[in-house]
Amino acid sequence: MSRRFQLDSAIVADIQTVNADSYIDSLKMIDIDLIEPNKNNFYEMSEIEALADDIERQGLMTALVVSEQNGGKYELISGHRRLAALKSLIADGRRRNGKVPCFIKGAKPNTETELDLIMLNATQRKYSDADTMREYEELTRIFKELEAEGKTIKGRIRDRIAEALNVSPAQVGKLDNIKHNAIPDVEQAVKAGDMSISTANEVAKLAPEKQQEIITENPKISHKEVKEIQKQELSAEKVSSETDEEEDEDEDDEDETGSKSVIPVTLSATEAETLSRYMDDLLLMADGEDFKVLRSLANKL
Repeated sequence: MSRRFQLDSAIVADIQTVNADSYIDSLKMIDIDLIEPNKNNFYEMSEIEALADDIERQGLMTALVVSEQNGGKYELISGHRRLAALKSLIADGRRRNGKVPCFIKGAKPNTETELDLIMLNATQRKYSDADTMREYEELTRIFKELEAEGKTIKGRIRDRIAEALNVSPAQVGKLDNIKHNAIPDVEQAVKAGDMSISTANEVAKLAPEKQQEIITENPKISHKEVKEIQKQELSAEKVSSETDEEEDEDEDDEDETGSKSVIPVTLSATEAETLSRYMDDLLLMADGEDFKVLRSLANKL
């Protein structure tokens, strides 16, 4: 048999793996040295050796996704961990060939390429809260840029982000709350993997000085501990509010100007239920003193 038909067994395994894919016409075996990592990739490059062992055992199960660049180079869109694992196998002498199957996507504007990077990784990766937080930030930026460029974004951006991340809109609401109301150190703790989204969301509901106290003295605080602090803060606010009301009543008794006291408003069950439904959205838009007032009202509802 001619040498040109004596393919490396690893290449054969790779081709057989991707042969059933519907996009076979866009597949090409590309020299690994011609593939450049995407400069916008922000995902953690973890467990490369374990992935390399798996690829050595059963071949590359999913083709890399690249876009063609000038000079015969290719920019990687999806498959950064797989590319690193393949390079590791070659460096260790555990893989002989330097060609890998790649799906070639057409050239797109940079913003849409960044969106592809996230959407394609969404189907390939096991997510940490740190990954989710970074993806949320990137998706928010990308969707807003696409809107500014005149691209149609159907529905609310929050819903599109939830769809892209494969989470509920409520989870995106937590991310919104962290982004708009958490101090930078709390947000960074999520990105570093030191605090969960759920815990950071609760921390973000506290006053900035209390958030700083937590991140300084107890950065590994649990969700349950934060909820307990919230209860304590709420009790303190309630006592303070009652004290202020008593002082206001005393002032009203001594008022000789004839001005009227503020009359408390009692909401009906329907009114309270209606207001409660929109309270989460109001909290996401509020900050500072407004956030405190709305949070107190939400707890009463």
